[in-house]
Amino acid sequence: MILDGYENRFVVFLDILGFKELISNIENDKKDSEETFDRVKFILNYLHDESIESNTHHDLLTYELIDNQLIEKELGDPRISYISDCLIISTEGTFEGFKALCNKVTKFSTDAASVGIYMRGAITYGKLYHHGPILFGSAYQNAYELESTKSVYPRIIIDDIIFEMFKDKKDIFPLKQPTIVTDSDGLKYLSSFPFQYISRHATSWLDSLLIIKTYILYQLNLFDMRVSGFNKELKQLDVRCCWKEKYGYNLNFDGGNEKVLKKYIWIKNEFNKTISLYHKELSHDGKLRISEIYWNDTIWCPKISLGQYR
Repeated sequence: MILDGYENRFVVFLDILGFKELISNIENDKKDSEETFDRVKFILNYLHDESIESNTHHDLLTYELIDNQLIEKELGDPRISYISDCLIISTEGTFEGFKALCNKVTKFSTDAASVGIYMRGAITYGKLYHHGPILFGSAYQNAYELESTKSVYPRIIIDDIIFEMFKDKKDIFPLKQPTIVTDSDGLKYLSSFPFQYISRHATSWLDSLLIIKTYILYQLNLFDMRVSGFNKELKQLDVRCCWKEKYGYNLNFDGGNEKVLKKYIWIKNEFNKTISLYHKELSHDGKLRISEIYWNDTIWCPKISLGQYR
């Protein structure tokens, strides 16, 4: 039976990590509530705007000749539905559609990370009706279930069914490393900080990584129960990270939460892997221009001090 508009598509279900806590922070007037409010507004406005019309930042474009005119279109026919803290994106059920979906998701997650917000999600394939505000189908349900039961960390996992579909293309971008990597639990996911994906807040990939690093450092120290108050080392680090400019001058790191910390340690590990993998590209005259993050027995900080917030 053929149903009009009900087709095989790739789909991703994306969820903003810790959204409930962000809202609680705002409504309970915590010390950084104003800054959190601005970040939440930014990312939700961004997702809403993109659901209406893409700003072409990092988009994959194609051109179609219609009535002797070249019409610019996005590769893979992406369609976006945005509901509160959740985002659903679908693309046509071709290899080009899968490539376009991976690119779109990476674009969103990179811009979110540049304001200290992370996404987790799952990509799968199957039957879907996705036209305007109407969305339903087993593919959407499966993506939702995968995200809620298996994603766990701030990562976008990829259903095994997709690798089975494209087993003859396993060595073609984006199916191979470093775009898609395998985690310690065996799940495959999109690289967290892919090469040359620049957020809209930055002028270069290095600058983008430095901005993201500042948020990771803040969040690690904020949620680690071993850190308290605003000690001398944190004050020295703030000279480069400029947390006071974002969160106000009464900084306090007594908000330990081991469950949340585990997620940021995972992000930190992904960040460090990126620096190690692209050591050459992130160096100048043989010297690395950004350092990894580590625990120095007192605080989370850069492994090597390179000035500013490197």
